[in-house]
Amino acid sequence: MRVRVPSRLLEGLLYALMAFGPLAFGSVEPWSRAALEVLSFLLAFGCFLRGRPALTTAADSMWIFPAGFSAFGVVQLLSVAAPDGPRPLAPFTAAPNATENAVLLWAAYAAVLWSVPRVLLAHDAARRCARVLFGLGLAVAAQGMLQDATTPGKLYWLREAPRAYSFGPYYNRDHAADLLLMCLAVGLGILFSRPRRAPGADGLARESILRPALTAAAAAFLLAGIFSCSSRGALLAIPLAAGAVALCAAGLAKRSRARRVRAAAALAGIATVVFLAFRLVGEGANAGALVDRSVTARFYIYGDSWRWLRDSPLFGTGLGSFETMYPTYQDQELRGVVRHAHSDWLELALETGLFGLFAALAAAAWVAAAALRSWKEARSSEMRALIGGGFAAAVAFLSHSLFEFSFQIPGNAVVFFIIVGFILSSPAWMDKVAPAARPAPRSLWASLAAAACFLGLTGAVAFASTGRSWEPDSKRLTSSAAYLYMGAIRGGGADHDALREAMNYALAAASLRPFDADALLLSAGSLRRLGRAADAEDFFNRAGLVRFAALTRAQAPAPSMENKIDSLRGVGLLPSRLEPK
Repeated sequence: MRVRVPSRLLEGLLYALMAFGPLAFGSVEPWSRAALEVLSFLLAFGCFLRGRPALTTAADSMWIFPAGFSAFGVVQLLSVAAPDGPRPLAPFTAAPNATENAVLLWAAYAAVLWSVPRVLLAHDAARRCARVLFGLGLAVAAQGMLQDATTPGKLYWLREAPRAYSFGPYYNRDHAADLLLMCLAVGLGILFSRPRRAPGADGLARESILRPALTAAAAAFLLAGIFSCSSRGALLAIPLAAGAVALCAAGLAKRSRARRVRAAAALAGIATVVFLAFRLVGEGANAGALVDRSVTARFYIYGDSWRWLRDSPLFGTGLGSFETMYPTYQDQELRGVVRHAHSDWLELALETGLFGLFAALAAAAWVAAAALRSWKEARSSEMRALIGGGFAAAVAFLSHSLFEFSFQIPGNAVVFFIIVGFILSSPAWMDKVAPAARPAPRSLWASLAAAACFLGLTGAVAFASTGRSWEPDSKRLTSSAAYLYMGAIRGGGADHDALREAMNYALAAASLRPFDADALLLSAGSLRRLGRAADAEDFFNRAGLVRFAALTRAQAPAPSMENKIDSLRGVGLLPSRLEPK
């Protein structure tokens, strides 16, 4: 008995996975991340049952890189070290829970990369994949701009989100812009892919004008969506990616002189963009201008990360450990909680060391070589344009990742790996005539073994997303402390038992996240009302460094800060020395 899986079912699963990740808020929440992982494993399970192999070595082997990162995370879990303790020379992790989640996520990426070259085995499927991705970007751009125009600050017009950061289904505009970048590049590939028709075919003249015009208008709409995101990183990534693609494409020229000229022009363009970007920031700082807070924060993070990398250069401090480790190196001038390095390449180096960084660079080089080979050898100009669009999308994502953490958004990362799989599958459809290997459905025993693996991974995902939900985290501890504190002081009295419990919760939250001002202030208020004035003063001082240092300046605080200050003053949590002058 052999299990047969229709190819259209697998293709539908692929498109469902592609759309679910971005539309489910980027899959940054536990429930959506778990669903994304299960969909990825289900797609791989279905591809295994169908039994159709990938056609090239690169398509058949590239999944080993994300699988290797997952396995490396397992090795790191064998040795757990405290963030502020001694650093062993062997692989270890300082954040076991985060590393366990990262292991499953990288396993899901490996499943996606293994599956896509086994799904896209014909030119019709490749066209559909490109169009679905292009349409996804148009949907996100339309939703984002419509939300901004009607009910800003609400995702899907229902869920509250900060207006300054949200766009479409994303909590952060930079991450929405990253998806739109990839979709725009794929859309340009569609624009330049024009199937040839026989002369005199009905409707040829009208279709040859109308279809490219509509595609160009859609691409312009996506570009407008990127501008609406106000993401300077994405706008900087566009010329960088264009220069990188032009540099790679220079090798496709037939004459050596043309190759040299194109390569030199591409390098000059990249150097000009980098020079102008740094000069703009540097001149503003030297002239005494206030550099944007996000830019300044990145400079602090990059400087702190260099000290971190020197402490654990070879194997890093554990997948997913950035948020746990960074307070150990955080400069006191940088106030607030930093959850990511704002550079995926840097964060990967910090968490997996130079070992992981060089592995990622090797994987990127291998994909680039495979893409350029297919781009050069394709005899169909239509398919060559689709390959070029996919390659440009991957390069745009990696360029944006130099100064953003979109790879830490699972929905975006899955789309990126689908695009990489799209590129690697191109030898199967680049000439429209490549014979596809016939599927060989698996035996019953192989199918049962695969089903056991799928169920085991699904169980691990369920345990990681819900089995640990009762473990204390700083946000839950802070919320509990605030609830108990406000209940203890209600009516002007003081319930000392409730205050002690609030103090315990607040101190635990402050120990987990030393730069959480709310936890610090709640600790200070509880301690002061319990008669421990000296300890309370220490926590007030620490909270002042995090949140209230701006009050020593002449400018007025932001309205949101004024509301926070009024609330703190009303419950007696704001010391007189921190009152604005």
